[in-house]
Amino acid sequence: MRVVFLTSRMPFPPEGGDRFRVFHLLRTASEAGHEVHLVTFDRSLPSPAAIAPLSRLLASIRVVRLPKLVSTLRAAQALAGRLPLQAAYYQSARMRALIGVVLDSVRPDVVYTHLFRMAPYAMERMNEHRARWILDFTDVISAGIARSLPFRHGPDLWLYREEMKRIERFEAATAPRFDECWVISEAERANLAALAPDARIRVVPMGLGPEPFHPNGPRDAARLLFLGFHEVFHNRDAVRFLVRDVFPRVRAAVPVATLDIAGRGTASLGAWARGDGVRIVGYVPRLEDVLMTATVFVAPHRFAAGLQTKVIQALASGTPVVSTPSVRLGLEPVPDDVLRIAKEPEALAAEIVKLIRDPADAAALGQRGRAWARSTFTWNVALEALEAPNGLESNNGTHPKPTQKPLPSLIAGV
Repeated sequence: MRVVFLTSRMPFPPEGGDRFRVFHLLRTASEAGHEVHLVTFDRSLPSPAAIAPLSRLLASIRVVRLPKLVSTLRAAQALAGRLPLQAAYYQSARMRALIGVVLDSVRPDVVYTHLFRMAPYAMERMNEHRARWILDFTDVISAGIARSLPFRHGPDLWLYREEMKRIERFEAATAPRFDECWVISEAERANLAALAPDARIRVVPMGLGPEPFHPNGPRDAARLLFLGFHEVFHNRDAVRFLVRDVFPRVRAAVPVATLDIAGRGTASLGAWARGDGVRIVGYVPRLEDVLMTATVFVAPHRFAAGLQTKVIQALASGTPVVSTPSVRLGLEPVPDDVLRIAKEPEALAAEIVKLIRDPADAAALGQRGRAWARSTFTWNVALEALEAPNGLESNNGTHPKPTQKPLPSLIAGV
C-alpha cells in the first residue's frame, strides 16, 4: 500500500508517548513492505543526519517549520472563537498546501492522521481522494482534561475547562467523518463512543520498543524509580504526590530507601521535587540503565491521559510496578497479578514496602508483568489494523460513513 502519515510532531527521536507511537507505526508499516510517506511539523528544519534512521524507513519526508511564537499567538487569538486552542496552534497555510501536493502526487491507499489537531487538513481533502482515512486519537484529549480538572486551580482551571468544552465539540464533530478512529484502550473507546456514537472505532494498543532489557546486575535493595516526561501536568502532579505524600511513608518504614526521578523535562520540577533520599536523574538515553536495577517502578498518577507508555516498558523489563487505578484503567483488560494497585498514599507506600522487604515476591511479580506485557503490547496488532479492509461498524451498529457536510475552513495562518 501507499500510506501517507500526517503528524503534528516529528516522530524522531521516538521519545514520549506520541512520537513513540507514530515512529513504531511508521517503522512497522515500512518493514512490512508498504510505501510510507510522512508530512509533519517540527520546531526547526532538521538536518538529514539528525533524522537519518527515520529517513531510511520512508519513501519521503516533508517538514513544515512551526515557529513557537507565531503558533502561540495564533492560539491566543482563537480564544475569541470556538476552535480548540490546540487546533489553532497548528494552523498553517504552508502545511495545508503541502498536504495537497503530497496527496496528489502519492495517490495514497491510506491516509493516517495523528491526533485531532491534524484532522482539519485531512477533512479538507477527503472528497478528492479515494483513500481509507484513519484518525488516530490515541486517547480522547477532552476526557483526559476532564480528569485533570480537580487538580487545577485559578486561571489554569478556567482555561482548561474552556478548552475541554471546545475539544469535546471538535472530537464529536470530527470522529464520524473518518473511515476509522483509533484509540489505545477499551477505556478510550468508551470515551470516544460517548462523544461520537456514529464513529467507527478500533482499539489499536501501543507496542513495545526494541529494548532487550537484559539484566545488567542485581536489583538494588531499596531504590524506587519514577520515569516520565515532566513538562506534562499529570507527570508533574504524580511526582509531587510521590515526593510529598508517598515516599516519606516509605522512608519511615525503610530508612535506606531512595527515589530516582528520571526523564526529560526535570528542569520544570520545583523545589517540591527535592527531599531526603530523592535524586533528580534527568534524561537517560538507555532505559535499561535505570529500569534493570530498580527495586520498584512507581507510577502514582492521580489522573492520567490514556496509557502510560513507561509503565508498559517497566512491566516488559520485569521491574515490579506499583501504580494507581487511573493508570490501570488505561491497561485494561489487565490481570490482577501483574502489578500492585493502590490509591491513597498510605496504601501505595505499604505496597512498595512489601516489595522491598520481600525480594522473592517482587521478582515473581516482575516476571508475571514481563510475560503479560510482552505478549500483549505488540506492533503486529497495529499492522493488522493498518492493512485491514474497511469493515468497522459505528458504535450504533451502522456502517456507512455519514454524508460529508461542507465545513467552514478551519485552517489559516503561515
